[in-house]
Amino acid sequence: MEKMASLLVTGKLDTSKLVTHHFEGFDKIEEALMLMKNKPANLIKPVVTIK
Repeated sequence: MEKMASLLVTGKLDTSKLVTHHFEGFDKIEEALMLMKNKPANLIKPVVTIK
Protein backbone atom coordinates (compact mmCIF):
# COMPACT_ATOMS: atom_id res chain seq x y z
CA MET A 1 0.00 0.00 0.00
CA GLU A 2 2.85 2.39 0.80
CA LYS A 3 4.47 1.71 -2.58
CA MET A 4 1.20 2.37 -4.40
CA ALA A 5 0.61 5.61 -2.46
CA SER A 6 4.14 6.72 -3.31
CA LEU A 7 3.56 6.03 -7.01
CA LEU A 8 0.32 8.01 -6.92
CA VAL A 9 1.88 11.00 -5.15
CA THR A 10 4.84 11.16 -7.53
CA GLY A 11 2.60 10.83 -10.58
CA LYS A 12 4.22 7.57 -11.72
CA LEU A 13 0.91 5.69 -11.56
CA ASP A 14 -1.89 6.92 -13.80
CA THR A 15 -5.26 5.86 -12.41
CA SER A 16 -7.35 8.04 -14.71
CA LYS A 17 -8.52 5.06 -16.77
CA LEU A 18 -9.77 3.30 -13.64
CA VAL A 19 -11.89 6.20 -12.34
CA THR A 20 -15.21 6.20 -14.18
CA HIS A 21 -17.18 8.44 -11.82
CA HIS A 22 -15.95 11.44 -9.83
CA PHE A 23 -17.91 13.14 -7.06
CA GLU A 24 -16.88 16.22 -5.09
CA GLY A 25 -17.81 16.87 -1.47
CA PHE A 26 -19.38 15.20 1.54
CA ASP A 27 -22.84 15.77 0.11
CA LYS A 28 -22.05 13.41 -2.80
CA ILE A 29 -21.01 10.40 -0.68
CA GLU A 30 -24.53 8.94 -0.60
CA GLU A 31 -24.82 9.28 -4.38
CA ALA A 32 -21.49 7.47 -4.85
CA LEU A 33 -22.54 4.68 -2.47
CA MET A 34 -25.85 4.22 -4.28
CA LEU A 35 -23.98 4.00 -7.56
CA MET A 36 -21.78 1.23 -6.15
CA LYS A 37 -24.86 -0.57 -4.78
CA ASN A 38 -26.62 -0.46 -8.17
CA LYS A 39 -23.46 -1.48 -10.11
CA PRO A 40 -24.17 -0.09 -13.59
CA ALA A 41 -22.30 -1.73 -16.47
CA ASN A 42 -20.00 1.27 -16.98
CA LEU A 43 -18.84 1.40 -13.35
CA ILE A 44 -15.20 0.64 -12.62
CA LYS A 45 -14.27 2.93 -9.74
CA PRO A 46 -16.10 5.92 -8.28
CA VAL A 47 -14.02 8.48 -6.40
CA VAL A 48 -15.23 11.03 -3.87
CA THR A 49 -12.94 14.02 -3.39
CA ILE A 50 -13.29 15.90 -0.13
CA LYS A 51 -11.42 19.16 0.23
